[in-house]
Amino acid sequence: MSEPVTYQPAPQPQAPQESTGKKIAKGIGAALLWRLVIGAIVLVIAGGWFAYKYFSGNITAKTPAVGECVTEAKTDADVDDVTTVSCTDSKAHDKVVGVINGKTESYFKTTENPCTDYPTAESAYFYGKATSGFILCLAPNK
Repeated sequence: MSEPVTYQPAPQPQAPQESTGKKIAKGIGAALLWRLVIGAIVLVIAGGWFAYKYFSGNITAKTPAVGECVTEAKTDADVDDVTTVSCTDSKAHDKVVGVINGKTESYFKTTENPCTDYPTAESAYFYGKATSGFILCLAPNK
């Protein structure tokens, strides 16, 4: 009697192995892509925040023009919350009668009346950094 014949399956071809350099390049590409996506998201959020501040009338984003009205700041801490509003709005407390650009906070604090050029001005707000900003000269909105 003869020995039984067994058949071996043919060897399967193996997929070519990626080189280490290609693996590293793919990893760098994926990391760069994620950084770009995250960066774009951050820019969109920051742009949205600035647009909200600008269009909501926040004075720190948009300097009011002479003739526009603003809400009241009851304390120095409230100054950043002052917004530009319609002069017919019930929240309109003061009307801008003058804007003085290029002044420092120390000038504002040490000058008795920085709005002498605007005789109808009864109050003033300073906006900006200690070394550079602007002064709003305000009269009551009547």
